[in-house]
Amino acid sequence: MDSQPNRARVSKWDFSKRIREFWSNAVPMTFEDKPKSYEEKRRFRYDLQDYMQEVFRFDAFAGKRVLEIGSGAGIDSAEFIRGGAETVSMDFSLLAVRSTKLLLKEGGLDGDVVLADARHLPLRDSQFDLVYSFGVIHHVPDVAGVLCEVGRVLRRNGLFTGMVYNRDSLLYAYSIMYLHGIRKGLIAQGLSEIDVVSRFSERLTGNQYTRAYTRDEIAELLGRFFGHVLVDTYYNVIDMVGRRKVKFRIDTRQSDLGWHLVFKATKI
Repeated sequence: MDSQPNRARVSKWDFSKRIREFWSNAVPMTFEDKPKSYEEKRRFRYDLQDYMQEVFRFDAFAGKRVLEIGSGAGIDSAEFIRGGAETVSMDFSLLAVRSTKLLLKEGGLDGDVVLADARHLPLRDSQFDLVYSFGVIHHVPDVAGVLCEVGRVLRRNGLFTGMVYNRDSLLYAYSIMYLHGIRKGLIAQGLSEIDVVSRFSERLTGNQYTRAYTRDEIAELLGRFFGHVLVDTYYNVIDMVGRRKVKFRIDTRQSDLGWHLVFKATKI
């Protein structure tokens, strides 16, 4: 699969600018178009993605230093703070930074919120016990640059955990590649798989870059920077015409068809 979308007539600077512009106007779970309270956002997120509390254990880091890369609406950062972690929330989108600050204020929670690029973290070496990044690094073309920075700011034996999209999922095969790539004729028109998944992986179209990984691909990538890498599959959903994130039940022997690959990697 191509590692970059079709960018023959787009400079690297323009491409990065387009990525930033999209995420400055389309931050997940902010509900700018349909305002929700903090508790409504929290309930919506963890009811929809009902594996998250059990898998990420937001309440297990009391007294630890946590960095969230790509805080978005700030809902997960708030969970770490509620659990007693000293939390820094980072995003490169002004909308996300504003949304995170407002949500923490509404929840009566105290945390630092930073506007920064994950490839150039304005943070000292070896100061975090956990770096968390949910649904972010698969949107970064220079993912190696991000992983280098994560490794730099983690303490020894610190944990890097988060989620990327699963290329072997039913959602990828049916909802994205079939419904959009094949049925709409986009693949026949010359778009690559990565062009199609970039365009249709999010609630709003116009996203510039998404790379879905197989389980082996994300494990191999993280293994270049960290040790003790674990990857598991969650979130059995598909997008249908006119309806998103429809849950389905499958035999446990087919449990690797979920849309989310959750990774946990330790700095050694």
